[in-house]
Amino acid sequence: MNEKFTPNFGRQTLKQLIIFELISWYGRHFRKNRSKIDKLKKYPVLLDLGFGTNYTDGWIHIDFFSMPKFMFWKKNNSNQNPDIETDLRYPLNCKDSSVDGVYSGHTLEHLWPNEAYRLLNEIYRVLKPGCWLRINFPDLKLYIDFYNGKEVSSEFKSFHCGAEAISIITQNYGHHSAWDEELIIKALNNIGFVNSKKVEFGKEGTDIRLIKEENARKWETLVIEAQKPNE
Repeated sequence: MNEKFTPNFGRQTLKQLIIFELISWYGRHFRKNRSKIDKLKKYPVLLDLGFGTNYTDGWIHIDFFSMPKFMFWKKNNSNQNPDIETDLRYPLNCKDSSVDGVYSGHTLEHLWPNEAYRLLNEIYRVLKPGCWLRINFPDLKLYIDFYNGKEVSSEFKSFHCGAEAISIITQNYGHHSAWDEELIIKALNNIGFVNSKKVEFGKEGTDIRLIKEENARKWETLVIEAQKPNE
């Protein structure tokens, strides 16, 4: 209990926030062509929103605007660049009911709650009737279980205590919202999705094309699928 440690919490500086907003504004106003999903002419149309480094052949990978000339802006760590560049806080540049499937991994928690709800509504809008969303994020319940001394994955031992774990999931790494099974399913159902349910990480799924979780995130991740109803 007397172990000394220094909490490691990342916090965006005012300069970083201003740069982020400037890049978003510039991209949305002067690089609109980079956000047009329909222009790619890929079939089936499978979107990975906030793909990071999770590149998969045949998918349309969507992430934030890249600005190579801004040397102070950290580039994508992946060897692959986004197919589509956009700011997910704003509407997707895509026609209604034109997408065959959507996957989003560890992205929703980086949005404020109102922004997250808008993105879920956008996903509903662009999905074809009968098609599926597969979404995952850190499971708040697992962190609460760890805080309460319940048995969880061994990876949680990297935290010095439960309060540190809760602080990290809610405030670190650019996280602005926290989610569990109950909240996400209520949100999805309110939007109009049906058949919303928890599914097994990396294995279970109604549309097997959408199973593309990164194994390194398994220990903390909740996976949910939901369907846009047939008309």
